[in-house]
Amino acid sequence: MSEELTHTTVLLSEAVAALAIKPDGIYVDCTFGRGGHSALILQHLGASGRLIALDKDLAAIACGRQMGKPWND
Repeated sequence: MSEELTHTTVLLSEAVAALAIKPDGIYVDCTFGRGGHSALILQHLGASGRLIALDKDLAAIACGRQMGKPWND
């Protein structure tokens, strides 16, 4: 049985804008979910910026690992 989870990120632009992201900043997303906020934060980070994403849901962790492949160092 295959189950697909969908999630609509609310207040995405507003929440990320409120962070006033600096390209070299360090940010923590403690409720990664499906990565809506994290994806937008990553778009604003430079090469020296860092994003730490956390979640206790194993499906969210798997999603984060897949999503983070281009940025892993």
